[in-house]
Amino acid sequence: MKRASGLLALWMLLAGAAPLFAQGPPGGKKMPPQVGLAPAAVKTVPVTFEYVGLTEASKTVEVRARIQGFLETREFQDGAYLKEGARLFTIDPRPFEADRDVAAAQVAQAAARLRLAEQELARLKAVRTPGAVAAADVDQREAEAAGAEAALRLAEAQLKKAELNLDYTKVSAPLTGFIGKAQKEAGSYVDSAQNSLLAVMHQVDPLYVTFKVSEADFLAWRRGEKEGALALAGGRTVPDVAITLLDGTPFGEPGALDYENTGVDTQTGTVELRATFKNGDRSLKPGQFVKVRLSGWERPNVLTVPRRAVGQTPKGPVVYLVGPDSKAQERVVKTGEWSGEDWIILEGLEAGDQVIVDGLTKVRAGTEVSTGPPPGAPGAADAAKPAAPAR
Repeated sequence: MKRASGLLALWMLLAGAAPLFAQGPPGGKKMPPQVGLAPAAVKTVPVTFEYVGLTEASKTVEVRARIQGFLETREFQDGAYLKEGARLFTIDPRPFEADRDVAAAQVAQAAARLRLAEQELARLKAVRTPGAVAAADVDQREAEAAGAEAALRLAEAQLKKAELNLDYTKVSAPLTGFIGKAQKEAGSYVDSAQNSLLAVMHQVDPLYVTFKVSEADFLAWRRGEKEGALALAGGRTVPDVAITLLDGTPFGEPGALDYENTGVDTQTGTVELRATFKNGDRSLKPGQFVKVRLSGWERPNVLTVPRRAVGQTPKGPVVYLVGPDSKAQERVVKTGEWSGEDWIILEGLEAGDQVIVDGLTKVRAGTEVSTGPPPGAPGAADAAKPAAPAR
């Protein structure tokens, strides 16, 4: 019973005090919300652009057989990192060794025929007795010597071809990089046509990062650079490129922008760009999504406000100023890019305009605001001072 009586007394006390809380602070007048102001300022600001990029191998090579035969060996592990020239496959060399030996014998035969033809021609030309040798015989021997010489060159070419085919039985890595899964195993029959693909290799150092820029952004770059509204700082000729991995980790090496597609993709309305990155530790692999950050530009003499001053509404970006009557005024603005903690304002404000940056959650158009210290603080007597009139 004592507990019930105590609760009842507490309820009655709170009920009696409720009208006092509803009345607000002494005097019955609700205090206007406190806001903080910052001026719209003209600055030269750095500008960055961010896009989604995709890593790609700088070289992708299909390893194919150049001759036909049976694979004797496969000498790598799938996915291995290999140096250029490492042995990948061996095709049965015995038929090609035989072809080489045949071609070498044909070279020897042709060389012997050429020596005989040259000797016979020399003997005829050595006869000094006038009329002893007919001119037709000399012509015939010269033709035979020339034919023997041509036959020797043909045999030598056949030998080179046979040796080349023999070399093709040893399939080596065409580059330094990763190799994918083997497409053929030992014992498989391969040729230089449909059954030629053996594996695919990817060079990942350096590595490419491709990304697509909207046509609107691309035109804005070019127009800004032409008109002087956008310039590369510090003597740069191309912007700096950096990437961030999917988990938010910055990649340690800077990139170099080195490729711009010659046309606009008609399906997506974008221009493809490419940057090259060193990837000596092979921490990046082809096919990774990354965030690409382009920096090094600056916009000279632009109007800026703190980013937190700009709100988004169905009418577009807006800021709030304080009028001469100490009431908030909504101003629709046209914004440019972000620059650090600032937002570039293209239209809607003038230098020196005071915009509300703190206390925006309490502000609506027409709300009376206070820009001084909060009640009870030193100088509270001067709290209700209006800001500079909004123009």
